[in-house]
Amino acid sequence: MKYTILTSLFVAAATLSPMALAAEPTATLRIDLTGIDLATPRGAEAAERRIDRAVAAFCRNDVEHLSFGARRAARLCRESVQRDALAQLDSRRTQQLAAR
Repeated sequence: MKYTILTSLFVAAATLSPMALAAEPTATLRIDLTGIDLATPRGAEAAERRIDRAVAAFCRNDVEHLSFGARRAARLCRESVQRDALAQLDSRRTQQLAAR
């Protein structure tokens, strides 16, 4: 699967395999982080909470009744999308700190 995370502050793409890039359409996750000062601990925590909620809603979170394969796919989705989103958040946070 191919995932793209779009926010007002960053864009991240997470892919599970190179072949998936050509084979599957892109699913887009939008996270609004406008108005959050990422340079402060409180702002960074607020951004991380928004990312956590958005990732949980984006990737299936109701996995109890799913097959093993579907549960694994949902877990991989959450891990991949969240990892990329948090990496982009760290990059943006560094930019905001440097701009001060």
